[in-house]
Amino acid sequence: MKKYIIKNADGSEQSEMQAIHESRKEAGETLMDYICDHNEDLDVDDDDYLSPFDFALEEVECTEVNEVITDFESARKALGGKPNADFTVAKKILSGNVVQLEDVARLVTDINPKHIEALIALNKLFTIAQAWNKEDGFVPDFSDWEQDKCFPWFVYDKDDAGFVCANTYYSPTNANIGSRLCFKSSARAAQFGKQFADLYNKVFL
Repeated sequence: MKKYIIKNADGSEQSEMQAIHESRKEAGETLMDYICDHNEDLDVDDDDYLSPFDFALEEVECTEVNEVITDFESARKALGGKPNADFTVAKKILSGNVVQLEDVARLVTDINPKHIEALIALNKLFTIAQAWNKEDGFVPDFSDWEQDKCFPWFVYDKDDAGFVCANTYYSPTNANIGSRLCFKSSARAAQFGKQFADLYNKVFL
């Protein structure tokens, strides 16, 4: 499938805006929005002033989503996210809801230290699954009994000292613990479970 990637004019990776886009038009709109926001308080003669000539648009033939989105960082970029240095989550990701500083402070205060690694892994799983489903055009709708929703199914393997993806579980409506980790097909669910078994183990164990 063809994708459009925004890079810096020198060919280096662009990390300050959503880099991967479905269409040339979408990429162009993202680029112009970024340039306008960046130049808002600058004069055209300022050294930091940007123009479209400071960037390049590259058309690439992408392979399967599991080869393109392979970790948390690539998933976050695919969703248009970036590190929350000011404790504010990108509006595009949370549909207009913004995480406030006091909410983050409460999370830090209330969190059980024993579960931090598991929660970090769970956040990564949620984000990667969201990015995979976006690529697949799949939006889980638990009010729709006709929509297939498939989950990875794990069993404990004493030889591996951890859980391994053994099968998949299908449910039309159940909002179980994996409700944010469901996929369009059994094959996709199994693929996700096997590829990210290490993150599941950090959550389960």
